[in-house]
Amino acid sequence: MSETSGSSSPGGSGAWASWVAFAGIMLILVGIFSVIAGLAAAFDDEYITQGTSGEVYLASFQAVGIFWIVIGVIKVWTGAALIQGREWARLLAIILILIHTVSDFLTLSARPALSLIFIAIDLVILYAITVRWTEASIGMGN
Repeated sequence: MSETSGSSSPGGSGAWASWVAFAGIMLILVGIFSVIAGLAAAFDDEYITQGTSGEVYLASFQAVGIFWIVIGVIKVWTGAALIQGREWARLLAIILILIHTVSDFLTLSARPALSLIFIAIDLVILYAITVRWTEASIGMGN
C-alpha cells in the first residue's frame, strides 16, 4: 500500500491545462451566445421584453443589444487567449465571468432555466481558471 504526500504528480499539470482549455472553449461559446443574443436584442424588441414587464431601465433595446455584442466579442477573444495560457486573459476572464454571473442573477426571473445554465457554466469556468493556475500554465508550456 503506497502513501501519497498530497503533492501532484508531474502529469497533473497537463490535466489542469486541459481544464483551462475547456474553460477557454466554454468562454468562446458563451461569447458566441452573447453575440447572437445581442443581435436578437438589437433587431427585435420582443426578444428582451418577452417574459418580463416590458421595461428596460436606463438604455434602449438597441443599446443593450450592442453591449451584448461587444461583450461577446471580448469573451471570444479572451477565451482564445486563455487557451494559449495568457495571464492577462485569465484576469480578464474572471472579470467577464463575474459580470456575466451577476447579469444572469438579474435576469433569473425572466429566463430562469437559461440563467441557471449560464450560472453553472460560469462556475465551471471560474473553477478551471482559478484552481491551480500555476500548474496549468506549466502544462501549457509557459
